[in-house]
Amino acid sequence: MSLKRFRIAFSFAGEKREFVKEVAEVLAGRFGEAAILYDKYHEAEFARNDLSIYLPKLYNKEADLVVVVVCPQYDVKDWTGLEWLAIHDLLKQRRREEVLLSRFERAEVDGLFSGAGFIELDDRTPEEFAKLILERLALNEGLAKNHYTKAEAGGSPAPVLRSAPIPSNLPGGYIGQLFLGREEFLKELRESLMKQTHATAITQQRAATGIEGLGGLGKTHAAVEYAHRHRADYSALLFVGGDSPQRLNAGLANLCEVLGLNAKGDLPPDEALRVSTALHWLGTHRDWLLIVDNVDDEASAQALTGYFDQMTRGHVLITSRLKSFSGQVDPLDLAELREADAAELLLRLTEKRRRKAGDDAAQAGTLAGLLEGLPLALQQAAGYINEQRLTLAQYHATYQAEAATLLEWFDGLRIPYERSDKLAPKPVLITWKASFERLDEEAKFWLLVFSHFAPESIPEFLLEDGPEADDVEKKIHRNAFKALAEAEKISLLTRYDEPPRFKLHRLVQEVTRLSASEEERGKAIEAGIGLIHACDPGNPLDVRSWNQWTPLQPHALALCQHARDEPPPQRLTWLLGQLDCLFDAKGLHAEAEKHSRRALKIEESSFGKEHPTVAARLNNLAALLQATNRLAEAEPLMRRALQIDEASIGKEHPDVARDLNNLASLLKATNRLAEAEPLMRRALQIDEASFGSEHPNVAIDLNNLAQLLQATNRLVEAEPLMRRGLKIEETSKGLNHPHVAIQLNNLAQLLQATNRLVEAEILLIRVVKILEHKGGEPLANYSAALNNLASLLYATNRLKEAEPLMRRALQIDEASLGPEHPKVAIDLNNLAQLLQDTNRLAEAEPLMRRALQIDEASFGPEHPNVAIRLNNLAQLLKATNRLAEAEPLMRRAFGIFVRSLGVEHPNSQRVGGNYIDLLRKMGVAEEEMGERVRSVLAAEAE
Repeated sequence: MSLKRFRIAFSFAGEKREFVKEVAEVLAGRFGEAAILYDKYHEAEFARNDLSIYLPKLYNKEADLVVVVVCPQYDVKDWTGLEWLAIHDLLKQRRREEVLLSRFERAEVDGLFSGAGFIELDDRTPEEFAKLILERLALNEGLAKNHYTKAEAGGSPAPVLRSAPIPSNLPGGYIGQLFLGREEFLKELRESLMKQTHATAITQQRAATGIEGLGGLGKTHAAVEYAHRHRADYSALLFVGGDSPQRLNAGLANLCEVLGLNAKGDLPPDEALRVSTALHWLGTHRDWLLIVDNVDDEASAQALTGYFDQMTRGHVLITSRLKSFSGQVDPLDLAELREADAAELLLRLTEKRRRKAGDDAAQAGTLAGLLEGLPLALQQAAGYINEQRLTLAQYHATYQAEAATLLEWFDGLRIPYERSDKLAPKPVLITWKASFERLDEEAKFWLLVFSHFAPESIPEFLLEDGPEADDVEKKIHRNAFKALAEAEKISLLTRYDEPPRFKLHRLVQEVTRLSASEEERGKAIEAGIGLIHACDPGNPLDVRSWNQWTPLQPHALALCQHARDEPPPQRLTWLLGQLDCLFDAKGLHAEAEKHSRRALKIEESSFGKEHPTVAARLNNLAALLQATNRLAEAEPLMRRALQIDEASIGKEHPDVARDLNNLASLLKATNRLAEAEPLMRRALQIDEASFGSEHPNVAIDLNNLAQLLQATNRLVEAEPLMRRGLKIEETSKGLNHPHVAIQLNNLAQLLQATNRLVEAEILLIRVVKILEHKGGEPLANYSAALNNLASLLYATNRLKEAEPLMRRALQIDEASLGPEHPKVAIDLNNLAQLLQDTNRLAEAEPLMRRALQIDEASFGPEHPNVAIRLNNLAQLLKATNRLAEAEPLMRRAFGIFVRSLGVEHPNSQRVGGNYIDLLRKMGVAEEEMGERVRSVLAAEAE
């Protein structure tokens, strides 16, 4: 059966209104007035200034069958002319079966062939024409011609031509209300109710259908909409409240009036007798629909189930938040509206009254996501927007600032709301507060805890006992699981099986938080952080912990956002530190820094500025600043951390070794190698004395010192330190740990520098495999590994293999670090050199210039990295014979290396040779050439 709004739509001139009216009344007896497009049935709806546009749309899209009643006046009336344009369009679309042509006085209408078929009406009664319309509708639907007109078994008159209204007490608040995004659900609902046929229903209990779900989902609206759309299939449309056994009985008793069982006023006032009378009617009549609304507790469900044996001859449709009924009930979940449908609903509900703006579509999508497709909340938002004449953007801004105010707003004329307390304010709040009150205190507390988590699904492993869990933790987890079960029972949350997780609706969280005091919220946030701490997801710097941290990440963020700094909840700085490390490991440095600075501020306030805990925070923040090339900001933080630790825990403590290593690393990055080396050697000495020679900390110290030795061209000293560090990491952490990859990479670089390329390539391939894909995403060092392997392939003349690796590394670094980061300059430089070697000089030059620009901005004009970029660009200009452009760049590169590394350094020697070669190619005389070189060396001496 079609789910279009109208079964029949009439197009007629006013001169034939009386005839059409009688036909419409007969058809309304079959389908109900709402299903017949006859103007007198929809007067309020059609009182609009755009009716000439609105009506043709209904004919074209919202009617199963359009009945055209042509008469001599039809073709000359403006209104019917507009209607005919829409109907003629249906015919042009070859949707001819959707149009039934009829006429008086053999009148004609423009646009039809002479052979068009009409039903001639001059000698027909309205009842005869109605029967023909029903036959055509049945044929269109592939049914027997007499499907809608046949008599009942036993020869009783066919109910299809009944013009008297059927008994109905459906609530009027939903009639004419916009209903979107539920078409598939209504089909499923129909199928569910039709599972058992009427023929067998007399001898067995019918299955009632319970629509489950969160309050405010529109369950009552869906039930009433179903009733209206299928009113032709039922002998009565009945509605009772099921909030309690008492209200259920009162509603059943009241059906006696609806069904005309007390027409003579002879029924006694006794409620039990009236309930019995109504149930007798249900048990002896067929084809009725009974909606039992809001059966939300077990007592009400049991009371209703007790009446099922007297409700076997019709359909019982329950709306409920309960998740479990007897086997007689076929539960059917009603979900939130999809975001697109929710946005469309909001736009259409506010079409006439909101202030229009160019971003309406985008804002509607944003609000649909914020309200998570909850129809009641969308209706509430639309009502407020319409009342205040707001733009959607203004409502969004107001909601962010005053959520409580907007969730409390109510206008009974604007919001369809059919509960017993419908005249009370705060529809979203009251929809759920009744449910909250049914929870015990423990369950209420845990609902408040999880209301401070993110709206995303919460993994249930958060509540599982770890191997070290004590009795207190186990009790906490038991209570939390019990609360989940209670809340799920009344649909305040949803649980999923694969993987085990649960989810609270965003507005349930909002209302729960708004309903709690500041003190209660503080305790809930502290408990939420405690759950994550007890869960022990692992070290976020270790990728193997990410399968735990990634699903917890949005919830950890939400808890931190809700928490106050004064006073801070227990373990807030711990959680901020964990997020700092997690985002740093994922290369999301801006996010990491935000949490690092907040943790530092809280701990300075809590412990004082000279506490060792503060030193650790300073080190973490400085490391982030160094990673984002803000070296001048990082250095004083590192020196302050070292000073605090030396004064508070002694100069031989391992934390001091950590501080020394961090500061030395920064000094190395700023080319102060002579200052860095003694700090590194002191750190190694402390850690060997503290932990023994095979500890992972010692491996880190060895690696740092070896890299510094390599940077100062002491490769023979560096190699055994690297190999020793690699062996320690492999033994302590396993062959495929990211820390092992770091050691392997560094050793491969050294091997490559000493021309042992085959050995180096084996190590680099292993590095890429380790870092390639962990926890669904590559590690932060993956791009560097790609670059290093590409550089080796480049060095062994396998340029086609190298290029895609270089481009991938550039793409990763630009996305994660930003287009102005020094690592991006390295990527650009590497790719440009490869392009140059494959004679694609025009592609290479802009990449080299961009790399130079990045490094000058990052390190200043005198940094060795800048000299490398200058040298490379000059070499490219030389290759394109632009020697005069190349000379000042090469001279500048030579001078930087001499001033920063000394004249004997390999880089100085190599670039000096390049400069001399360039001068020779320019034809510079030997004497002048010597003068230019001496001028560079003299500048270094000064």
